[in-house]
Amino acid sequence: MTLRRQLILLIITLFVLLFIGTFTINVHNTRGYLNDQLKTISQDTATSLGLILSPYMAESETIVMETHINALFDSGFYRNITVYGMDGKVIVERSDAEPPKQVPGWFISMFPLETPYGEALIMNGWNQAGSVHISANPEFAYIRLWAACVQSLFWFVGSFIVIFGMALVAIHYVLRPLNAVEKQAEAISNKDYVIQTRLPWTVELRRVVIAMNLMSGKIRDIFSEQEEALERIRFAAYTDNTTGLANRAYFTMRLNHMMQSGDDFEHGALVFLEISNLQAINNQSGHSAGDALLRGVSDLIKTQIEKSPANETFAARLSGSTFAIALAGISERAGWEFSKDLAAALPSLHEKGLAPTDEIGHIGLACRSTQTMQQLMSEVDMALRAAQMQGKNAFYAHKKHAADEFERLTATQWIALLRDVVERRHNTLLLQSTFDSSDTTRVMQSEVLLRIANQDGKLIPAGIFIPMVNHHGLTQAFDRMVIDEVMERLEQPGSPTEPIAINLMPASIRDPEFVMWVVTRLREKPQIAKRMLFELSEYAISQNLHAAQVWAEQILPTGAKLGIEHFGRGNTPVHLLAQLRPAYLQIDGSFIRGIDENRDNQQFVDSIVRMAHSHDIIVIAEFVETTKELDILKSLRVDGVRGYALSRPAIWTKDGIEEPDTTNTPGSGILTSKKTEEE
Repeated sequence: MTLRRQLILLIITLFVLLFIGTFTINVHNTRGYLNDQLKTISQDTATSLGLILSPYMAESETIVMETHINALFDSGFYRNITVYGMDGKVIVERSDAEPPKQVPGWFISMFPLETPYGEALIMNGWNQAGSVHISANPEFAYIRLWAACVQSLFWFVGSFIVIFGMALVAIHYVLRPLNAVEKQAEAISNKDYVIQTRLPWTVELRRVVIAMNLMSGKIRDIFSEQEEALERIRFAAYTDNTTGLANRAYFTMRLNHMMQSGDDFEHGALVFLEISNLQAINNQSGHSAGDALLRGVSDLIKTQIEKSPANETFAARLSGSTFAIALAGISERAGWEFSKDLAAALPSLHEKGLAPTDEIGHIGLACRSTQTMQQLMSEVDMALRAAQMQGKNAFYAHKKHAADEFERLTATQWIALLRDVVERRHNTLLLQSTFDSSDTTRVMQSEVLLRIANQDGKLIPAGIFIPMVNHHGLTQAFDRMVIDEVMERLEQPGSPTEPIAINLMPASIRDPEFVMWVVTRLREKPQIAKRMLFELSEYAISQNLHAAQVWAEQILPTGAKLGIEHFGRGNTPVHLLAQLRPAYLQIDGSFIRGIDENRDNQQFVDSIVRMAHSHDIIVIAEFVETTKELDILKSLRVDGVRGYALSRPAIWTKDGIEEPDTTNTPGSGILTSKKTEEE
């Protein structure tokens, strides 16, 4: 029972007890007074009537006596008047035994009044001639007592209403600080460390609020220190101090993971930009001028990246004067245009006074097809050297061995192909399980992977068809298709019992109509909703934070849960992600590959786990491919693991789960998953 209800119940109980006590005392005193009055009236009237009747008693004038007695009795104030002779016989008698009509019978039974007799002698000279007995009628006393009780009741009820209303107002203001404390505690549990600025006037409550503020501030400081430590680790290990871009170690790790994953970088471009005469600028104008030029180039790269149609991009400073830019999910033509625009923008650095001449640097481009990472790096380096032979601010594109057949499709052909996939549901769903790291036989959840094929049955890499889905505005259609497919299959007998995770595209959660459609579907099937997980990438959340917050507010009440994938690729503060109340976050595979040999990655993952667990968020590691990696992740207290070291994706049909396809290998491009990035 709440404190408010307890106080209200206490007030009501006190009022009831007060009313009962006051009412009892009032009735007792009034009854005593009325009984005394009845006794006095009876005795006084008997004495007076005895004196009046004495002469008539001596003369035996019974008629006159009856006349006096009738006149007195008819007044209604007496219940019984009886005249006795000396022999005890009744000479005259008048009585009325009817109960009072204006008072309820239960009241008379509950509060009876005494009806004492008044007795007086009737004299004949000095001798007694008889006696008269009179009993006053208690009807008027009952009426008076009933009226007093009713008035007392109404007075108490009126007083109770007024005082109870005042008490409710007082309780509201007294308990308002407690309500604020409750909301503050809920906010703390949701990782929102609010401070109450309005202190209550009640001393005890003031102390509680001050203590809660201190606790909230301390917890906020602790988490802030943890986040700062995480950012320091990330910055020290993976960031270039001068430009703020990724360093060579992170670039190599990230690019290697993207190329081996089979999804992220099956198609795209790699760009090298090298500044000319940086050493001469440092010698002539000082290192501060050289650093300013490096930061100017970094800002220019970031500006060009924002304009890029690539599915995913990231840039790094590889060495003193060399920058690298990875563009995933774009065509050779788009990579060529990106490099051309970047080269054309280089002279603007001279106009800004960051370089002594308009000769800033050179750009080399190589497109991804089937090369290894070493081959791709070699090709782009050769393209850079070729650009340096062509003149200032030149760029050169390394020629691909063969054109990709999917890049030759026109926009009309792409739209027809993608719409056919949606309308006919011409797709294949796969499931890849996530296992409990402490018990790798227990499946925690499974992630849905989507692959589609063209009319000839050839699989289309996700790095190609996902950008096309985004470009042609079919993101919601694809996401609806996958959600419908998953919900229908979860209703089938023999469907997986673990929660199922679905990747969503950022454009979908920005669409209010799509959000309401998902909410409606989940509300229609609450039991299925409890088994649904929706994933967004960290980068997508950072670029669509408000939409992600609205999405979480709408989805979580249905019973479905949220997840964050590719954590670590961006720089989103953990406390902002925690506001979405995610059930889990997946550490990006670039930090997992070879983690048993990389102390920086181990320290980074350990910091993520500590921070996430302090927010009650489960941590999952993806792309776990060796037992050594698995052992390190267990020691780092990662909750869940997923990768080829544990299981391969299995085809999920309407009839059930087929055996995993063991012919597929990481990086082969056979399995293509629907990703969520729209960078």
